[in-house]
Amino acid sequence: MPLNRKACHSDLTDQEWNRIKRLLPKPAATGRPRADDREVINGILYVTWTGCRWDDLPHDIAASPKTCHRRLLEYQRQGVWDRIWRDLLREAHRRHQLNLINCYHD
Repeated sequence: MPLNRKACHSDLTDQEWNRIKRLLPKPAATGRPRADDREVINGILYVTWTGCRWDDLPHDIAASPKTCHRRLLEYQRQGVWDRIWRDLLREAHRRHQLNLINCYHD
């Protein structure tokens, strides 16, 4: 997160960011510089946390609403959210916070 902006409640902590950043697609080696992945995810989380419109993202988030929305859809198509979800489930299971062995369906 840029040092010049106040953190939002929905922003990733450093620990959360370090956990998921390896699961994100690598930026292309050529072309236009890519918006900061952490700020884009913070923008996505802000919209999902508050329910606001994309155009109502705070102006100090260092990614445009269009970039955040486009990356949300891109990550859905590429299965990024599923990878993050599975990784977090495995970690919860490893810490004995979730039992993936015994599952019951009502």
